[in-house]
Amino acid sequence: MLIGEIVKKTGISRDTIRFYEKEGLFKNCLIIRKDNNYKEYSSDVLEQLRLIHTLRKLNFSLSEINNLTRIRNPNLLDCNDLSKSLNKNIEIIDAQINSLLKLKEDLMKVESACSPNYNFIDKKPSCLSC
Repeated sequence: MLIGEIVKKTGISRDTIRFYEKEGLFKNCLIIRKDNNYKEYSSDVLEQLRLIHTLRKLNFSLSEINNLTRIRNPNLLDCNDLSKSLNKNIEIIDAQINSLLKLKEDLMKVESACSPNYNFIDKKPSCLSC
């Protein structure tokens, strides 16, 4: 199928598909350059794009996706590698949540310390002394 058909079936833009191709995300997929210089993509490209789209929605980077799919057999993704990546991403999200909760706590302390009768310490309101 031509790129236009893939765009219609996936909703992924031509530019994104071409970018993914340049990044090597279709290594194990069949892409044929025709005499008229058009590229014809096999159905495995469509399947790969759907997999990439799913992994991107789960916040995987293109580098992680490339690593997960580099030795991919057709319709096969190594669940051990996927599980390791998922756990790593979960740890990152947990750290971000903890950081945001700490920030929220600090903001709430400043808010409760602010009053119309604040003093200045080193050119900043005293309520900002956290």
